[in-house]
Amino acid sequence: MREDVLLMRNNALITPQILTWARERLDLSLEDASDYLKMKQEKLLLLEEGKIYPTVDQAKKIAKKYKIPYVFFFLPEPPKNIKLPKNQDYRTFFNQPIKISSIALKTLLFDIMQRREAMLQLSSELTTPLPKFNYFYDIKLTEENKIAESIRKIIQYPEDVRINTREAFNYFRNKMENIGILVFQAIDIAPSEMRGISVFEEIYPIIVVNRKDAYSARIFTLIHELIHLITRTAGICDSNGMSEISSFEIELKCNHIAAQTLVPEDLIKNNPTYYQLLKNWNDDLVRDIGNYFAVSREVILGRLFTFNNIDLHFYKQKIEQYNNEYYKAKQIEKKGGYPTPSIDTVCQFGKTYINTVLTAYNRDIISARDAIQYFDGLRLKHFEKLEQWCFT
Repeated sequence: MREDVLLMRNNALITPQILTWARERLDLSLEDASDYLKMKQEKLLLLEEGKIYPTVDQAKKIAKKYKIPYVFFFLPEPPKNIKLPKNQDYRTFFNQPIKISSIALKTLLFDIMQRREAMLQLSSELTTPLPKFNYFYDIKLTEENKIAESIRKIIQYPEDVRINTREAFNYFRNKMENIGILVFQAIDIAPSEMRGISVFEEIYPIIVVNRKDAYSARIFTLIHELIHLITRTAGICDSNGMSEISSFEIELKCNHIAAQTLVPEDLIKNNPTYYQLLKNWNDDLVRDIGNYFAVSREVILGRLFTFNNIDLHFYKQKIEQYNNEYYKAKQIEKKGGYPTPSIDTVCQFGKTYINTVLTAYNRDIISARDAIQYFDGLRLKHFEKLEQWCFT
């Protein structure tokens, strides 16, 4: 051992190059990484150069922050990188293009791609048939109402049954997982930065929604991102456009189609409350119609504007009002308790992913330690509750 290397009894003898790889994997400078880890830049540099070593606790905390398994630090060389997806779409408030700047968003992207890689590997070992995502419509050539009608059939839109927004979200999420889409929820990213992500792949395409959003907003994002997958337009939000049609136009089209999917014209016009609203405007009636279709008031406004029931000035005025009311409500909103570890895992990963990992674990294809790692460190004692939820 070199004399210039300082060692203590509880040091973790990590491979220094892995530490550098883990940082660069997230495209972090030394300065950004030291801020993120709450560590002096000089100390981080010494760690990466192998001149000092972290304690075991420090190494575990760094691994958790960098979103890699702790055991990676002891590999002789860096593993092959999981590449960031190319066919992706990011949705924010007002569908603004965004740059992948926050560490939380970068780690989320790596997480979802690693989960997909895990699904491919475990499905192969379980000899599970891989579902191919063959649904496709050309967004430039296909009428919006035709795409909306097709999506309603795909997700088995419940025309005769009304359910609350939470139940509706879980219903649509399950329907999408049934056709081979991995649906995840982000838990530590503000909706102002990211409301939804879609990544197109023929096998196990991905949709991510933001758990911090209201259920009605998550439902709309689910459908919006499904449209991106079906029309193969994922990735347009952070680009200059797509050949003959701009990214902004595509976003508008996806919004229109999502609204038509969730609030079909014939159903809303058969709703008695719709005609009450036209006779005498009342914001509570807008909310009632939104609750009926499990969507926000903004979506109902959009439909009314499409039907020429309201003009552009009134539409913009109401959108601003509803947004202001939303932000005020969020500021005074009482925070509830934290979800249990098993519920938190269910929320983040979804039934398809959890079912696959638990099945591989129960068949001894993967170890308990592997399963824990696949669930981001969920303790083994919580697996029973996952199984009760997943297999009953």
